[in-house]
Amino acid sequence: MENKEVALENQTRNQKIGIIILAILLAVAIVGTVIYMNRAGKLSDEKDALLTERSSLQQRINAQNESLALKDEIIEESKANIEALNEEHAEIVAEKDARIMNLSRRVTNSGNELKKEREENALLLAEKEELEYQQGILNDEIHQLKQEMDDLANAHNQLLEEIEQSKGLNVYNMCIMTKWDRWICADRYNISKARRVDHTFIKFEIDGTYFTETGESLVHLVIIDPSGMVLNANEEFFHIEATGEEIQFTEVQRINYTNEPVEVSFSIIHTERLQAGTYQIMAYVDGKLSRTEEMMLD
Repeated sequence: MENKEVALENQTRNQKIGIIILAILLAVAIVGTVIYMNRAGKLSDEKDALLTERSSLQQRINAQNESLALKDEIIEESKANIEALNEEHAEIVAEKDARIMNLSRRVTNSGNELKKEREENALLLAEKEELEYQQGILNDEIHQLKQEMDDLANAHNQLLEEIEQSKGLNVYNMCIMTKWDRWICADRYNISKARRVDHTFIKFEIDGTYFTETGESLVHLVIIDPSGMVLNANEEFFHIEATGEEIQFTEVQRINYTNEPVEVSFSIIHTERLQAGTYQIMAYVDGKLSRTEEMMLD
């Protein structure tokens, strides 16, 4: 803006100088004209022309002066606007400086808070690592305790199974005896023909444990001959609890258990000669196999 004002002042000065020079030239021209008119005898005509030209120049000068005045007003108005803009700019700069100071203060406070938070985060990370280490130890202890609990649960289940099994009645001291006759005229060298079993006596005891309930029970005796068939098979069947199947039996008795051993004896009469070989004798109590013995005949 200052350069513009200087340019306007230079232009105005140049115009004034030009006008002055122009006036001097006009004066010289007028003087020359007068001299010339005096010399030529036409002074009056030239004077009128000069006056007319002078009036025209004066009008132009007045117009330029008016234009210069208008430009001066514009320049003054521009200066006022510039001053107003400078004041507004100063206010804006002051406001921005204040905001910058405020932001700087906030940044400083935020930096201090951030530093403090970093220190707290470092402490928290250290505590976290310690807690993770302690958690690892606790997880190992929990895993070990779970294994111990699983072992205890397995032992408990096994104990329950043993208790469940011990609730039943068991067969002890099974004794098997056979009564046989020798034929008078038998072939001494063919033993299978020389010997015949008439009776088989099977005797044993049935007892329970502390967990066994008292009451009546069924005792089934099953004798399997060497061919795999039930010897002296009964027409009825009984249920085997372990397999769920129904099989025939040789003899059955009902006993009453009162927490005391019960003696059971079976006397089986054979109407036909028994085959030589191995016989399996199985005793079931309430559908559970309690004892198995073998009897061999020559």
